[in-house]
Amino acid sequence: MNYCFSYDSAEGFNCDPKKYLPENLIEKVLKHRDSAFNICLTCEGDDCSFKNQLLSDQNSLNLCKRLFCSASFASRGFEMPGDSPRGKSYFKYSYSISKKGILEDIKILDTTGAFSAKDAKKFIKALTRKTKYEPINFKGNSYKLTGLTSEMSINTKLVNE
Repeated sequence: MNYCFSYDSAEGFNCDPKKYLPENLIEKVLKHRDSAFNICLTCEGDDCSFKNQLLSDQNSLNLCKRLFCSASFASRGFEMPGDSPRGKSYFKYSYSISKKGILEDIKILDTTGAFSAKDAKKFIKALTRKTKYEPINFKGNSYKLTGLTSEMSINTKLVNE
């Protein structure tokens, strides 16, 4: 089956679930997290989100995203749910990265095309099932990264259709 999808960075805060750091960079990223924690993140209890002022500074935003939401592992392939509809679809969704470094709290915000909200959620879960992020730990506490949104355009139409 041939299909394509593109991951678009919606305006706001997002973490590309298929882009991951090479193993030799993970240690460097972890080393710099402590010094950037209060610059990049705002936290209430165990829930953190990127600071809104990062939206006006693309370089700082990119650095913060690299430090706190670059995957440490992402599968190169995935099994698309067999009952996925065929055709073009677009969907926007929100999500969090858990204290353990996995995607959770997926909520479909908008969908157009062949996929329903249920199909879109199932697709995202299949796509990110093996994706792992380095857990966020600071001063002995673990944190969840919230307030993330992304959008995706896909075409699940078979080549010969």
